Amino acid sequence: MKIDLDNQLFQSALPVLSTIESHGYEAYFVGGCVRDTLLELPIHDIDIASSATPDEIEAMFKHTFEVGKEHGTIVVLHNDVPYEVTTFRTEGAYSDFRRPDEVQFVRNLEEDTLRRDFTINALAFDHYGNLYDYHQGLPDLKAKLIRAVGTAQERFNEDALRMIRAIRFASQLGFTIEAKTFTSLQELAPLIENVSIERIRIEISKFFQGEFFHLNGDLLPESGLPPYIKAFSKIDVKAGIAGLKHHLKPLIENELTREESFVWALFLHSAGINEKSTIKRLLSSWTHSNQLIRDVQDTIQLLLATDANQLNSWLVYQFSDYIVKQMIDYLGAHQNEKRTELLKLYEQLPIYHRKELQLDGRRIMQVLNMEKGGPIVGKLLLEVEKLVVMGQLENDEQLLLNYVKQAYQSTN
Repeated sequence: MKIDLDNQLFQSALPVLSTIESHGYEAYFVGGCVRDTLLELPIHDIDIASSATPDEIEAMFKHTFEVGKEHGTIVVLHNDVPYEVTTFRTEGAYSDFRRPDEVQFVRNLEEDTLRRDFTINALAFDHYGNLYDYHQGLPDLKAKLIRAVGTAQERFNEDALRMIRAIRFASQLGFTIEAKTFTSLQELAPLIENVSIERIRIEISKFFQGEFFHLNGDLLPESGLPPYIKAFSKIDVKAGIAGLKHHLKPLIENELTREESFVWALFLHSAGINEKSTIKRLLSSWTHSNQLIRDVQDTIQLLLATDANQLNSWLVYQFSDYIVKQMIDYLGAHQNEKRTELLKLYEQLPIYHRKELQLDGRRIMQVLNMEKGGPIVGKLLLEVEKLVVMGQLENDEQLLLNYVKQAYQSTN
């Protein structure tokens, strides 16, 4: 089978393959870029496998840097674009269930594909677009099957994260996990305890955001993995998944964006977790960033206010544009009347940020002849900000100063 490599990402990377081949070595496009091209999906990056060793790769390119040379990977910079070039290799035991204790470089592509996780990821293109498939990956693509290369138990024992990756691919691609592969996954679920929470989090986020999550979301509780993931221990995963499927189905069907913070918010809300301190504690255990945690907290608070019919201009103003716009999209797919209400409140806000207020703390101190600031300055500023947002005071500097003077006199 031959494919036209007309995608610009392939075209930009072809000179890297040509350089390697001109030195007498083999080089191929491998992994996700091959799989997604065959599925007619967008590709986002290019990975290259070669018979050349890391030292040989470094010798033939001017600009390279190491990212895992001991495991065979060198990054080649071509026209300021980084390409990971990994030497064909076979691998020893995985005592840490993540990386091989030792690797042996080989000169044969077929040997290299034996270490891949799933058949659909063990495909390769040469620079002419010829497909190399040693494990029936193409038939599995056509059958929409996720099947381990060789023996699933061996693959999962090598890197236990592959169990999470299996359900992530099912959510992203809408594929079925082949029966023997899924049975092995369930049997070996306890191995996931050996994987760092950071690696698991990345895969779970992609799983939540998958285009087919509403169809394959139940694979997570069915897999038996959650009891062995400590960060799930305080979460009703089954309820969270059921609710998230319900929330996301119309968003997916309407091709609306589902940002990472938003899907985590819906997951926790569906699991009955709405209190800010609990959200922070749980998401910190997942090693999420402080910004994502704040976004999840705000999303849930806005969702609760919407459900309780407590929306008003001041409340909407306190959330970022990012949070409000995501909620508008969500409500458009679920409750159009509430979407209309939220959108109207948002669009009619006189200001969207405090910096738009025609007054600041320094000006208040000047007009009140204050040499030092204090709590009263912040209190007055917040008071006029709220009045402006609620439409009770025009955002005009003189009007705001007049109000501040009167308010200050009344307190003294």
